[in-house]
Amino acid sequence: MEMLIPILFWVSIPVSLALSVMGVLKNKYLLVLIGAVLFFPISYYFNGSPTFYGYGLFMPIFQVISAAAVKKGNKLWAWLFLLPAFFIVLWFVAVALLYQLSA
Repeated sequence: MEMLIPILFWVSIPVSLALSVMGVLKNKYLLVLIGAVLFFPISYYFNGSPTFYGYGLFMPIFQVISAAAVKKGNKLWAWLFLLPAFFIVLWFVAVALLYQLSA
């Protein structure tokens, strides 16, 4: 049971981003909303860190706004509101890898 939570956590990150990208490409806002729901565990995790304390739970809102832009047919705004999710994941991966390399 202890391994199930980290596995689900790590799997939800790329699945969330992939669903969001597919949703924007195929004009299916529901896929972007599902991606936002799957992005919630990492935002909850970030909410406990000192860097994102207090506003980590607001990160999926960018994907929800992206879904609204997809629904309205504005792909440019949809892509722009997906960028923060990608940047946060890239930052998280970079920090994790740098920590592993320095140890």
